[in-house]
Parts: sequence; C-alpha cells; structure tokens
Amino acid sequence: MGEKTKYRATDLTAWLTAAGIDDDAARRAGRVIAGAWNQGEFYASATGLPLAAALTASGVPLARFDTTADGLARRFGVHLHDVPAWDREPHWRKETST
Repeated sequence: MGEKTKYRATDLTAWLTAAGIDDDAARRAGRVIAGAWNQGEFYASATGLPLAAALTASGVPLARFDTTADGLARRFGVHLHDVPAWDREPHWRKETST
C-alpha cells in the first residue's frame, strides 16, 4: 500500500475477526493498529501489543501470534519493523569500490 494509504479500523477489524479473534477484542486492536499505521508507526510493538492483547482476550493461544501478525502485515501490505526508531525515507549512499 502506498505512502498516502489510509488504513481503516473497520478493515483491520474484519480481518482480525476472520482470523478468529473475538469481535470486541478485534475492534479495539483494529482501532489501535489503524491509528498507529496511519501515523507511519510500522514497528512491531505498535502492532504486536494490541494484537497480543486481542489474542489473549479471545482465548486464542499466543503461539498463533507470529502467524497472525505475519498474515495481517501481508494482507495490508506493510512491513513491521523490529525497532521503534526507523527512518521511513532513509538516504542511502551507494557504496562504490575503486
């Protein structure tokens, strides 16, 4: 999804519900995750914490966390970064050997 993409909580909630998460828990997580993604916060904790809370509240084993997070990221075309401080537009310098 492009840089101008607006992630909708309803879309995230629908996906989470289809993944087996309780409606209320999916609604809370969808709202938090959409808010973070719309602010460009694609680091793992911005997605992982509300997702883990939703799984726990739904009685879904946390062993499914990785597959659920991966499926969510793939469905919405995002890459979840492990580090909170990352640059969305890095200025890479091409290294040349002489």
